[in-house]
Amino acid sequence: MYQQVSHPHSGPQDATLLRPLGPVEQYFWLSDQNSPKHFCMTLHVSGSTTVQCWREALEAVRLRHPLLRATIDRDEFGMPSFYQLEGYQIPLKVIEAEPPHDWQNAVSNELMEPFPQIAAPLTRAMLFHSAGHTTLVFTAHHAVADGMSIAFVLRDLLEVIGGGELSKLHLPPAQEEIAAAWHVDVADADPPSISSSAHMLNRHQGRPKVSGLRLSHDLSTKIRTTARTWGTTVHGALLSAIILAGRKLSSRWSDTAVRAVSPVNLRSTLGIADDCVVSIVFPIGAYAPASESGLWDLAKTIRYDLAPMKSREAIVEAFGAFQSIADLSPSVAELAAIELQACACEMMLSNLGEAPLADVYGQVRVEALWGPSVFVGIEGEQMVGAATVRGQIHLLHASFTPIPDLLETVEEMLRHAVV
Repeated sequence: MYQQVSHPHSGPQDATLLRPLGPVEQYFWLSDQNSPKHFCMTLHVSGSTTVQCWREALEAVRLRHPLLRATIDRDEFGMPSFYQLEGYQIPLKVIEAEPPHDWQNAVSNELMEPFPQIAAPLTRAMLFHSAGHTTLVFTAHHAVADGMSIAFVLRDLLEVIGGGELSKLHLPPAQEEIAAAWHVDVADADPPSISSSAHMLNRHQGRPKVSGLRLSHDLSTKIRTTARTWGTTVHGALLSAIILAGRKLSSRWSDTAVRAVSPVNLRSTLGIADDCVVSIVFPIGAYAPASESGLWDLAKTIRYDLAPMKSREAIVEAFGAFQSIADLSPSVAELAAIELQACACEMMLSNLGEAPLADVYGQVRVEALWGPSVFVGIEGEQMVGAATVRGQIHLLHASFTPIPDLLETVEEMLRHAVV
């Protein structure tokens, strides 16, 4: 039985209290101290830019989004809270280099570098820069952003690079505060019992391997069209292909249920526009070999499983589970034990869908968007980020113990499935 623990603190010196963290934000903040949950998004553009214009754009987005100016500490009552961090810009590392840029290795290194716990910015950036091509690796603490948040931040960066101006946004509320106004009645959620079915990720076994694969415009279009024909989604098709490819390539997946995390974007249901704030839940579905009769049938099952997750009832129930964990005020070690039960998985597909990016901003052209790259923190996990720009699906695979040729096999299966 966990005991309520008091954590008195007064917050960073001379900092302004913004608001307490919501339960999901609290989860990411505490879990990050056990197994880092920060993530990367990688943007590649062509066109003439200067390092200075990127610095100015980063400052413009920092001033636009309040949580890009925030740090996290406990308040005087021990509540984890956002504080406005004064006197800091978003850290930027610049590497002058001609393409192809070694961004995969940079993402691997970034995933190994946690954010400081106190009085430090919770985002950072790395810029590979040349006269005609730029690659930006943007890294964020998961308590201040999700993948779609950073897609909007990258859009805002490009707006400034293209000569536009940004208005300042108000401090976004925690997503649970919005849902509380719905007055939806659901049963009180109990925290998961502790019966470990997984092992925590060993981050001392080397660096993760990161690899990307861009599907052609033609294949991406066929996947979207065929998914609609089968009454399913692109996410269902991609996740189905990853599961089936993993079964083909890995003996560990061949005869057991594959547990897959699918983060669900809640912005439309919650009425959140383009704020930089956490606005997701991340259900886990288990897919056993006996349930699979083909890629599209599995894709339909996946769509069926995820469809209720945007209902108000399901959202409130999910938030309640995180609130029950927050009410325990668990230590880092206690939360790690909860995660081994509640978050045990073999893989994640974090799919942004159509990214909110135009093709061109002034003289700058968007060439690629990779990510999100993130780890749950479970041994053996295969993490795939997906984003679509310019009509092409971009897949990014990250793992400390990668299944070889996973993305290439996924592409092959999808090609056969849409013929």
